[in-house]
Amino acid sequence: MRQWITDHDREQFRAEGHMVIRNVVPASITRNAVREIAAFVGADLADSSTWYGGPPELDGVVPMHHAQSLWDIRQCPNLYQLFTEFFGTPRLMLDINRCIFRPPVRPAFPDAGQGTIHWDTDPMAPEEPSVQAVVLLTDVTRDGGGFQCLPEIYRNLDAWLQRYGIKDDFNFFELGLNHLKTTQIAGKAGDVILWSTKLPHGSAANLSSRPRIAAFVTLQPPDDYEQLRNSLMTWWLTKRAPDQWRGMPGQVDPESGAPAVLSELGLKLIGARPW
Repeated sequence: MRQWITDHDREQFRAEGHMVIRNVVPASITRNAVREIAAFVGADLADSSTWYGGPPELDGVVPMHHAQSLWDIRQCPNLYQLFTEFFGTPRLMLDINRCIFRPPVRPAFPDAGQGTIHWDTDPMAPEEPSVQAVVLLTDVTRDGGGFQCLPEIYRNLDAWLQRYGIKDDFNFFELGLNHLKTTQIAGKAGDVILWSTKLPHGSAANLSSRPRIAAFVTLQPPDDYEQLRNSLMTWWLTKRAPDQWRGMPGQVDPESGAPAVLSELGLKLIGARPW
């Protein structure tokens, strides 16, 4: 069995708050996900005039959660093995997250692909940092709208927060740091980027000629197994978004069709089967 995480990867995560693992999710899965995400947003990948129909306030986020291809990513054995290595335990549960469809910046759509640098959770909270991850579904070059981050702040986080975090107008989701030079990560479809919740990050402006398409997914040890199990089972069976993400523009609630078909691993990752 392949070992996905090397000592170098762990050192990079410790020092810079992120790691990139190549060629994790098979092309058969990523191609299906691209097709289903494009269909959800009404985009024909051969016709750039159809790429800009998403609600601008979502900044490229696609509020689709239950396509079969997204569940195939979540229950991908390679992805599971990767997170098993990261956490050092096989007993993991998944999250039900969203997707990204970021068309290139155009004069008529100057805000498309202009993600802001942010934290998703308060970096001054006392809880231990967790991990977030994104699966690349299309190849992404630098300046292609992909993942960007500020490792320099991560490396000096305590000092940075002591200086800036105490200000009355501090907003961890609107940092006003887009003027800084970021580290942008290029990759191929099937690559996975993992990053610490303590790392300021965002999506770069897409200056390429193609949309950037990706899916967020994380597997991790559950804090409250029974509560998470009940929620995951309900969301899977009803094809509804997690409670905190309902009511987004363009969302279908519930999504149409029968619940996604899950493998034995997938059923374990939502708590429907015991480990």
